[in-house]
Amino acid sequence: MEKRNALFVVTYFAIGLFGGWLLGAMTSNDRPRAQNIKAEYYLELKKDGSAVLEDIGGNTYHCPKLEDIASVLERDNL
Repeated sequence: MEKRNALFVVTYFAIGLFGGWLLGAMTSNDRPRAQNIKAEYYLELKKDGSAVLEDIGGNTYHCPKLEDIASVLERDNL
């Protein structure tokens, strides 16, 4: 009886591993992947609701509110 239960556990574990591997292999290939992305800004969100933006040139912008991010990006790109 003990050997039978151990065989069931091992069998179900193996079926689960194989099924997960098979599902992962089937679903991971149909999503497009981003390529050649060059970041222009790095964003750091603070706990107090503010944000810090840094561009690739090393300029740092402090946004006291998250709503200010759009205006900072507009000013920087003009």
